[in-house]
Amino acid sequence: MVRPMDALWILVACFTVYSNSLENSFHYDDEHSIEKNIHLRDLGNWSQFFTDPSTFSVDASKGMFRPLLVASFALNYAWGGYEVWSYNFVNVLIHAVSACLLWALVGTMGGGRRTALFAGLLFALHPLASEPVNYISARSESLAGMFYLGGLVSFTVAYGQGIGAFKYVSWICLLAGLLSKSSVITLPATLFLLDGILLHRIRSEWSLREAASRHGVYWLISSVYLCSIILNRFLTSSLENRVRGMDEQMLTQIKALAYYGKLLVWPYGLNVEHQFSVSSRFDGAVFLSLLALSAFALVLFGLYRKRMRFTLFASLWGLLSLLPVLIMPLNVLVNERRLYVPAAAFCLGLAFLLRRSSLRRYAVSIGGGTMLAFALLTFQRNAAWKNDFTLWEDALEKAPQMPRTHLYMGNAHKDAAFQAIVGSSEALGHWNQARAAFRRAIELQPRGDLALRALNNLGAVSFVLQDTEEAERAYRRAVELNPNFADALINLGTIYHERGRRAEMEAGRSLLEQSVSYYERALQQLPNHADAWANMGLAYADMGNRQRAGEAYERALFLNPRNPRLLTNVGNFYATLAQQASGKDQRRALEQAGSYYRQAIRLNRSYEVPRNGLRYVEEVLRTLP
Repeated sequence: MVRPMDALWILVACFTVYSNSLENSFHYDDEHSIEKNIHLRDLGNWSQFFTDPSTFSVDASKGMFRPLLVASFALNYAWGGYEVWSYNFVNVLIHAVSACLLWALVGTMGGGRRTALFAGLLFALHPLASEPVNYISARSESLAGMFYLGGLVSFTVAYGQGIGAFKYVSWICLLAGLLSKSSVITLPATLFLLDGILLHRIRSEWSLREAASRHGVYWLISSVYLCSIILNRFLTSSLENRVRGMDEQMLTQIKALAYYGKLLVWPYGLNVEHQFSVSSRFDGAVFLSLLALSAFALVLFGLYRKRMRFTLFASLWGLLSLLPVLIMPLNVLVNERRLYVPAAAFCLGLAFLLRRSSLRRYAVSIGGGTMLAFALLTFQRNAAWKNDFTLWEDALEKAPQMPRTHLYMGNAHKDAAFQAIVGSSEALGHWNQARAAFRRAIELQPRGDLALRALNNLGAVSFVLQDTEEAERAYRRAVELNPNFADALINLGTIYHERGRRAEMEAGRSLLEQSVSYYERALQQLPNHADAWANMGLAYADMGNRQRAGEAYERALFLNPRNPRLLTNVGNFYATLAQQASGKDQRRALEQAGSYYRQAIRLNRSYEVPRNGLRYVEEVLRTLP
């Protein structure tokens, strides 16, 4: 008999092992899905979350239909703005609740107090959960997993313990899970397995009416969901943009499945970007993986023959939950967050395996040792997620041949250079390391989306280092690969902008107009691109068009209110307006300039440009009557 107080132990264990994760920073896709996602800043957009996949990101091309996930981020923003600890706290809480649900699931299956507590604690401490907990955007996995587990628990209570009202809870869990991430589409099939293997509901004499009454609603909900993502083009656009053929996908995922099995059993050497490659032919790695999977199939057959029903169900559940990512070709070949639900299945299966009489005498030592090892590995892994440097240095050490590790290591150096004092040796060192990292990423992957980003960033760094020839080559190569790549278009506009500033009057204006045309082309692709609006504001200011400059800056600030360089440029704009004004208008413009300079200084105290601007503004204000 499980005791409700045991859930408290699971909560305490979970928050203890993740206590060093609350101040970890935003990472990776958090920038476009959270930090720059303007849709999250107004809870009035709530209804749009459920109808428009583009609200998932500031970049409409990265839209996904995950309305409950987006709603959770919007609530997080309403609670704490961009205070990262609040997002991390919610992620830990979701995982803790999921672990408690696994504990409840084992209890409702008749596993007993110790078995249920062990399963819940093991899942709470499992290192494979560290990515969905530490990586804020991966909340999609843990949130979907929480509803997945909730659906299993409520179904077991409804049909295993005869409390029929809980079937409505399981329907709600299925719907909520699908609105968090589409991978929950496998839940109806898992419930069918649960019913047949553990609840003994699937029999040869089972009537169609009986099957429909118990499982029909689950399949209906899933069918309606599929229709909705077809109608809003989320599914069709995903299928149209497949990154590899089905033959390569099948061979690659044979390897991936074996690799996932290894990570579940031995979660050591975890990494945000595992060293893994596409298989386009039946090579040795595929053959060995196929052998491992064949051995696993024999184990499943043995479990069936020995009537080890709980471990058999857990194994099949874990496999079934991976089915969507095994079938659908995705950019990232393998990652740990996809194993969130399979990790829960693994913990359930191991808990019931240790409960058998032949292993019971070793259960305490095996279980205790495993939990201790998992806790230490998870606590250690949290430290890798502290910031971009710790995360990508760890990734680069473990996966030096993966282009993504070099791209994001370069991004970390680029961001650090912006935070350093302009012109300092520290800034120069970061710029040079960023350039080397981007060059290496391009060498490893000269085409594709990742190459576009690396080329664009290489151009940006080269531009800062005053190597405009390499910068322009990189940008033009990116535009050759994708003529609609907004970031490269913006940066080509910047090159024309700088040339226009240095040129003679007529030639300079022509170059500035060309820069604006590039910014406009970029905004046709990404209307909410803050950098495009900011650069356009600067270009219009240089052309003397104050009204258009002010409108562009206003839009840029709305999209990216925490950018110190943008705030400084807007401050400069108002300082320039003040020079051309008099009386109250001059004072008002100077006060506005000072306000923007102060905001920039608060965000980056080592940035000297706004300090100089603020000193100038204060000196002029003292001379005014």
